[in-house]
Amino acid sequence: MSKRLELQGTLFTLSDGSYYPHVSLYFFQCATEKIAEVKHVLSTFSAQSSSFYLEALEYRQEGGYVDVEYRKTDDLQKLQMDIIELVNPLRDGLREKDALRLATVQGLEKENIETYGYRSVGELFAPHLTFTRFEDKNNHVLDAQSPQVFSGEYSEIGLFELGDNGTCVRKISNFPLVKMCMNYDFEQENIKARRFVENLSRSLKPED
Repeated sequence: MSKRLELQGTLFTLSDGSYYPHVSLYFFQCATEKIAEVKHVLSTFSAQSSSFYLEALEYRQEGGYVDVEYRKTDDLQKLQMDIIELVNPLRDGLREKDALRLATVQGLEKENIETYGYRSVGELFAPHLTFTRFEDKNNHVLDAQSPQVFSGEYSEIGLFELGDNGTCVRKISNFPLVKMCMNYDFEQENIKARRFVENLSRSLKPED
């Protein structure tokens, strides 16, 4: 989808090696000398953790961003908090954007920034994948493709350098989630997804 929307004037296009597709769990500022320690705690954590399934619910467009939203399950919220509890003690202050936000936000958003250096934690966590952002923030697009085709198993967590517009522009390291998730029938879900794509392709094929 990101590549297809590029023709409508976007600020970035997802691809491995430049703008990496991802679902954000935590943004934090880290000193260079702390990166090795962050990698160590994430590697240890991932070796003891299971892959997880994300169910896509709907598309969202706001401020020029085009996202697909995922169901916020208890397991996913626990994953976020587990990672934050490991990494937050290694954080180096606030990112510039979050330091500026402190002057304007209130309530839980302000509390999260002060405590974790990141606003989208706990109740404010909204798991999503961003496909792109339009140059014209008023541009909107409706996609015929069901959001369910973006459901699937996530089997690793990654550590990335953050770029503009919430993009991941450089992969520092990735950490496989070693244990397999046992409570979801991935094979059946993959079969349903393939059937949907096949049916969609047939419906879009021009008649002779």
